[in-house]
Amino acid sequence: MRILKSKTFTDDELIAHARGLSTVTGDIREQLLHWDFGAVMTMKFDPAATNYLFSDEAVPFHWDGAFYREPRYLLFYCLESEGSGGETLFADTEKIWESLSEEDRVRCRSVQLTYRTKKLAHYGGEITVPLLQSHPETKRPILRIAERVETALNPVELTVSGVPGCEEFFQSLVRMLYRPEFMTEHRWEQGDLLVVDNFRYLHGRRSLGSNRRRSFKRIQIF
Repeated sequence: MRILKSKTFTDDELIAHARGLSTVTGDIREQLLHWDFGAVMTMKFDPAATNYLFSDEAVPFHWDGAFYREPRYLLFYCLESEGSGGETLFADTEKIWESLSEEDRVRCRSVQLTYRTKKLAHYGGEITVPLLQSHPETKRPILRIAERVETALNPVELTVSGVPGCEEFFQSLVRMLYRPEFMTEHRWEQGDLLVVDNFRYLHGRRSLGSNRRRSFKRIQIF
C-alpha cells in the first residue's frame, strides 16, 4: 500500500499515473477498467443513492471487480474530506492466512462463496468463488472474505457452502478482518493519493457521519 500526500492531480495526470502502474502494455482499455462513465469514477455522498456505496452507510469488506473483472491495483485520490468519518479500512488477507492453523487452512480449501446482487449501480449479478485463492503475481495464498451487505440500498446476498460448520467458520474469518494486527484504517485528507493491491487486501469504510463532503476519485488498474 502506497500513499502520496498533499498534491493536486488532474484526471489526465491520474490516468497517466495509473497507466504507469499497469502490468499490461498497449491500449488504455486493457490497462484501466472502463465502465460506462469511463476509467475515472467519482465516489461521493448522494442523498438519492440507490446503492450503498454512494450513501452515508458503512461499507463492509469486499474486493473490487468481483462481478465483472478484477483489477490488479486500486488508485484512490481524495478530493475533499472534513476529517472524522468515512475512514477506509484495509484488511491484509495474506497475513490472516499466515496466522491460521493447519486445520483452518484445510477448511479454507473446501469453502465456496456465492454472491448475488441486482445491478443498480455499475455492477451486479451472481458469482461463485473459492474462499482460498492465489495471488496472480506472487502466487501467495489470499482469502476472498467479502462480507454480506445487509442494507436497503442494493444488498449483496451470500451463501457459504462446503464442510459442516462452514458458515460459522466464515464468520470467524470475518471477525479477523477487524483485528488490529490485520486491519489498517486510513483517515482521508484532501490531496491523498493511495494505491492498494486489490488481491492481497480487502477494503471497506466506516460510515460517513458528519463527513458527507468526503469524496475521491478511483481508478481500477490491470
